[in-house]
Amino acid sequence: MKHMENNKTSLLNFRAHIRSFALLALVAFLLTGITGITGCKKTDETVAAPETGELNDDTLRVISYNILEGMKNDRAKNYDNFVAWVKSYDPDILLLQEANGFTQESLQGLAARFDHPYVLTNLKATDNYPVAITSRFPLESRRRVTLNVSHGAIFAKLSNRNLNLVVTHLWPQNYWHQQGDGLGNDYRLQEINTVLDSTIRKFPQESNWILAGDFNAVAAKDYEAGNTANSYVVTDAIESAGFTDAIHFLHGYKQKGTSPNSVNNSFTYPFTYPGRRIDFVYATPAVLQGTFAAQPIYDDFTRQYSDHPPMIMDIDTRNIAKFKY
Repeated sequence: MKHMENNKTSLLNFRAHIRSFALLALVAFLLTGITGITGCKKTDETVAAPETGELNDDTLRVISYNILEGMKNDRAKNYDNFVAWVKSYDPDILLLQEANGFTQESLQGLAARFDHPYVLTNLKATDNYPVAITSRFPLESRRRVTLNVSHGAIFAKLSNRNLNLVVTHLWPQNYWHQQGDGLGNDYRLQEINTVLDSTIRKFPQESNWILAGDFNAVAAKDYEAGNTANSYVVTDAIESAGFTDAIHFLHGYKQKGTSPNSVNNSFTYPFTYPGRRIDFVYATPAVLQGTFAAQPIYDDFTRQYSDHPPMIMDIDTRNIAKFKY
């Protein structure tokens, strides 16, 4: 699949472009007074990402992807295109939304085809849009969040590693109790508070977190300051809990014109960016210290097989304090 290889090559070139900015972004981030880094041991030297951008034993690649009703557009071909696409990006962890139709066993069978022997699902009788995690490395399930939420969340960690993983998918409608009540944002705020209360707020002493998924909510950072047409209550709650979107962290954002690629105050990204992004890959400051690449993935496959672009992030785990026990 030549288009996949071309896109992956583009991503590797992109990593080289942003590596020099990542350190500057970290310094600026720390100087803003954002809290949450206390307790992390400082090092005298930051370990640079591999020069080639290739993955190695110290690099962790995470992809979050809403696969559109269980990758229904590839079901007739036994998910062969999806498996080839996953292999082309070679993630260590997949955080999935809309794992429709899969059982624990069938998802394990699919994940085994791209060398992910570890799978967690949160199947619930009252919902057909579950989330899931597949991984190259052993996982420990800490909690499945299924009450007071629509599609729920999975809270897990890498076995023998200090990294918490949370995947969620929030309510997509603009109503809550009945159509026309206009309370969709209120329900999503309840959902995200339930997820946060079950994870980072419950374990504030733990510093290494990734929270990703389809939030069906936009972020103020993607809009000009003063824009009142959107509700930001969901993403504001996430940021108040100590998270920052990895793409915003590395590349700046529209709200304050902080992109390193801005020219004459015109905000741009060095990659295709959704016009209205509702998929995010958040991390805490301790994890962002090691994050050297993050972006949406737009290629021939993702344009055809889902209505959401996946979000990818690469982490040099040598720069994460206490990552290994």
